Amino acid sequence: MKSLHLSPSGALKKGWELTKKHFIVMLGLVLGYMVLLWVISLLSGTDTTTFRYWILYLVNLVLSVWVNAGFAKILLNAYDGEEPSFSVFKELFPKLGGLIGVNVIVAVCYCIPVVLGFIVLFIGAGASAASFNLADPYSFGHFMGQAFGGVTGILFLVLLLVSFYIALRLMFAVYAYVEDSSIGVMGAVRKSWTMTQGNMWTILLCILMIIVLNLLGLVALIIGVFVTMIITMFMTVAMYRQIKEDEEIVIVEE
Repeated sequence: MKSLHLSPSGALKKGWELTKKHFIVMLGLVLGYMVLLWVISLLSGTDTTTFRYWILYLVNLVLSVWVNAGFAKILLNAYDGEEPSFSVFKELFPKLGGLIGVNVIVAVCYCIPVVLGFIVLFIGAGASAASFNLADPYSFGHFMGQAFGGVTGILFLVLLLVSFYIALRLMFAVYAYVEDSSIGVMGAVRKSWTMTQGNMWTILLCILMIIVLNLLGLVALIIGVFVTMIITMFMTVAMYRQIKEDEEIVIVEE
């Protein structure tokens, strides 16, 4: 269902408003998480053949799921007028299994087209290389090989776009699960898919605005990146809540 509340300017306005109110706390959380990742990377080292490296790599993956879910909960609470609290991480810890499930399903869904795209690209490159003939560049085999390579290249780009589309459709799955874990892993994935239906162009405009903001942050040196990063985090949760407001209106009317 197309959302009447969702708009890039509205999401940006809300994102800026919440950033001004909670910037110091959010900056502390972001910096703290970055330091934690840095410590884990130091402990794991660079030797990928060691057992320690892979154990800490798995710890890092699980930690990222937990921390990102905690950020999502903090952002949702801030949108609702609550002050950020570290207690959300403790609250979400029992739900870690479900959160991992949501992240795995979402990752698999948008990675499948990418993997297929690379397979197609390698097949096309192989066919082109096998038929490449400088001695007779006008031969039918040479022409067909190069044409096949071009077609597979186009198909690769199409599959990348499919992956991007799926990623956008499932971008709210973690928010949905964090807000109501009773819907289950697949319920959260379905909810995100339903919420984004009919809103893709507006969501795409919001994402483009987020990209531009972060590019401007890079131009404004390091501190600018942190400011725009936090704005875009709040923008994303604003997008989620703006779409959800329309769903709640429909339910009330029914």
